[in-house]
Amino acid sequence: MKTSTTVAQDLGTWQEEQALDAACCRLLANKIILAHILQGCLPEYSRCSIQELLPCLESTPAVCSVAVDQDVPDPGRIRGENTADKTMTEGNVTFDILFSARIPNGKESRQIFINVESQENWTPGYPLLKRAAYYCARLISRQKGIVFQHSDYQKLQKVYSLWVCLDPPRSMQNTLTSFHMTEEQLVGQAKYDKMNYDMMSMIMIGLGQPDKRQDDIIHLLSVLLSTEMDPDEKKQILEREYDIPMTVEMKEEAETMCGIGHAIARKNLEEGMQKGMQKGRQEGKLEGRQMEREANILGMLREKIPMETISRITHYSLDQIQKLGKLHGLL
Repeated sequence: MKTSTTVAQDLGTWQEEQALDAACCRLLANKIILAHILQGCLPEYSRCSIQELLPCLESTPAVCSVAVDQDVPDPGRIRGENTADKTMTEGNVTFDILFSARIPNGKESRQIFINVESQENWTPGYPLLKRAAYYCARLISRQKGIVFQHSDYQKLQKVYSLWVCLDPPRSMQNTLTSFHMTEEQLVGQAKYDKMNYDMMSMIMIGLGQPDKRQDDIIHLLSVLLSTEMDPDEKKQILEREYDIPMTVEMKEEAETMCGIGHAIARKNLEEGMQKGMQKGRQEGKLEGRQMEREANILGMLREKIPMETISRITHYSLDQIQKLGKLHGLL
């Protein structure tokens, strides 16, 4: 059972991690940052300039402004606070960031629903990809009553769930991986329109230490979300390399992330040192017991007590007792 002190420490760590997640989400939810994410990760926007892409954000069909059958907020809003998707039949799931974006091809009716998640824990007790798949399924199912009515499935829009992994294992760092639906001809060569089946995609972004050799979007996010880099240095890199003006609010969030990150690092270091000291004390006690036991064995050898008797008393083997006696000139 945990002591009250341990519980308080765990609660403090959890609160710090929650504050770190909130600051991370607020940074990611800036339109200019989301525009770079779309440009760097989604093929629909890869050929757009940031200036062309920005007007596509928050452009939502009128039907999305009215909640029908689902108690949900407008998915067209971009905000750092959590956006909950609640229905009477499907339970409750929370998105970090949820918004819609118009596809820049002149067709006003086409849009994409996008979920962005910041994930600090790579091993939360389940595969992250399965959670991402579940989020995509919810983004699909929630469109009934918002995007289309009854059986008007032709109006169904594509969805993305993007996961920004802050601390992945080394093998997953500096990686950008997409998972999507594809066709496979098992018999014959039937061809289907990709727009009708490629309706959901999951994208995993594994960050690493900020490095100029990284892909642009990975480098941008690694700099933006670093808990070690000085906020002023972040500001210089974002403005110089990406033409992203860091607002007062963005700088405050960056400072919050650095402060919390340093606090968590200090706490982890102190816990590591404390555990090391405890281990040292335990090892010292074991060493002390061993020295005391060997001193007793040497005393019994001096008293000419048979080695078999010494072995039964001390649980040392005859070979160990003989070596110890020879080492001290008693045998």
